[in-house]
Amino acid sequence: MTHTVQSVVRFALVFVLASLTGACAAPGPVPATVQPELARFAAPYASGLQGAGISSVMVYGNGARVRVASAMGEVYFRYPSSLPSTAFALYYGQGGVEVDSDTFNAGNAAQYETAMKTLLPEAIRWTTEANKVRAQQALGEGGGGRGGGGR
Repeated sequence: MTHTVQSVVRFALVFVLASLTGACAAPGPVPATVQPELARFAAPYASGLQGAGISSVMVYGNGARVRVASAMGEVYFRYPSSLPSTAFALYYGQGGVEVDSDTFNAGNAAQYETAMKTLLPEAIRWTTEANKVRAQQALGEGGGGRGGGGR
C-alpha cells in the first residue's frame, strides 16, 4: 500500500472514530447485576475478545452506540436498529468473561443471546481493525525516517 493510500485510510478511520466518539449519546448507568447466563452466551467469543485485546464491551440500552475498550484504546459502533434493546456490561480478564445486566431475565434471554451473537463479533472486528490502524500509525509516525512531512 502506498504512503498516500495509507494516509487516506488512516485519515478516514480517525475521522470515523472521532465522529463516533463525539456523536455518542450520554450513556445510561453501567449495569451491575452479575449474570452467569449472559457470560455463558459470551463464552464462545472469549478467544476473539482476548485476541483483540478487549477488556470490556458496554451496551447501555439506549440504542445509540456500543463502547468497546481495548488495550489500544476505545472503539464505538452503532447498535443495530434491527436488534431489540439490551443493556449489559461485559468484562474480559484473567478470570474469563463476566457479564453484568440489570435488565436481563428468563423472559428476554433469547434477545440477549441474539445481541451477543451479533455484537461480540462486530466488537472483535471493529477493534481488530482499529488496532491495526493504531499500530500502523505508531510505526509510521515513530520517526523511522519515512513520511514525516506535513499533512
